[in-house]
Amino acid sequence: MKQYKLIAHQKNFSEEDLVINPKDFPDLKLKDVVEIYHSEEKFSRLLLQVNSLKEDFQQRDTVSVEQSIASTFQLRTYADVYVNIVDPKVVGLDSLELTFKDQYLERGDMWRLKKDLENSCVYLNKKVEFCGIRCQVFEMWAQGERVACGVVNDDTKIVFRSSTNLVYLFIQMSSEMWDVDINGDLYFEKAINGFFSDLFAKWKENASSHEVTIVLFSRTFYEAQSIDEFPTYMRHCVQSDYRGRFYEDFYSVAVQNERYDDWGVILVYLKKLFNNYQELVLQIHQRRNVNVPKGINSSAAQGNFLEVLNMSLNVFEKHYLDRSFDRTGHLSVVITPGVGVFEVDRELTNLTKQRIIDNGVGSDLVCLGEQPLHAVPLFKVVQLT
Repeated sequence: MKQYKLIAHQKNFSEEDLVINPKDFPDLKLKDVVEIYHSEEKFSRLLLQVNSLKEDFQQRDTVSVEQSIASTFQLRTYADVYVNIVDPKVVGLDSLELTFKDQYLERGDMWRLKKDLENSCVYLNKKVEFCGIRCQVFEMWAQGERVACGVVNDDTKIVFRSSTNLVYLFIQMSSEMWDVDINGDLYFEKAINGFFSDLFAKWKENASSHEVTIVLFSRTFYEAQSIDEFPTYMRHCVQSDYRGRFYEDFYSVAVQNERYDDWGVILVYLKKLFNNYQELVLQIHQRRNVNVPKGINSSAAQGNFLEVLNMSLNVFEKHYLDRSFDRTGHLSVVITPGVGVFEVDRELTNLTKQRIIDNGVGSDLVCLGEQPLHAVPLFKVVQLT
């Protein structure tokens, strides 16, 4: 099998990823896919598509690959490589992940971009531009394995990943947050030093620039037998559950629509809020010479979980009003110290389910407690009487 000398070129020499001499490949046609690799083949074989045949490229027995591509695939310049024509059906991709940032893409844009990519060759970190849309290849899968390059065909599933989402993070400040787990850590420490630290580190690694809102929420039960035991200024805030217990829901916005390159400052701020949260919530209605029923922070199971889901849906269902054109996507995450079991009202459950289906926006649930032996999340449906 004949070998060719590999050289690398800059973009100012040629915009094409691959430059070859047509005289060396008389059987080669436009849109053909070729594989390039060293004889020892220490890395994945590079697949490139022939988009032009430069007649002015006079070097014989030589192929030129764009410099950044050669570096990514560890191809050594001035070394011998094999160049073979391959069947696009053999190297077809099952799925392709594209990432984009600081843009708004609607489904029509995604469909048009997918059609433009069909029958083309893609490789790791390739930059794709189409009608002002800028994307980058992130991951590719073929035959159940992750690959470094391949050909997009009609059956390839293309997944778009936005690095600029509208993100809502809800932290449930139930009584378990002040408990200690089996390893001796507070559940709040697990949330801040574990989940949030890893999440923000991942965002920084992927150069994400999400617009984030962080909300702390909880439910307080009051030891009262009648609404008359509450001061007048409190009665419009207090509600009653199916057991006849009086309660009030609290929401504290820690961060609203913020973007940071380094979220370490927010972790320190959340720790300060944690130290003062319980005292602030339980004494918020205290007045001089006024008796207020004693308040108790609820457990995670008896908290206001569905209420915060509807809060995010209130924002997401109006996404078409005053739309921002530098972000795409919505994400809602609830962090709870419980195990994923919640007592919920039947009517509110049906309403929330219907709103989620209508808006097509789900929510992720992160449980800090030990995983139970049954499936979660689990709703214990109760009916108000």
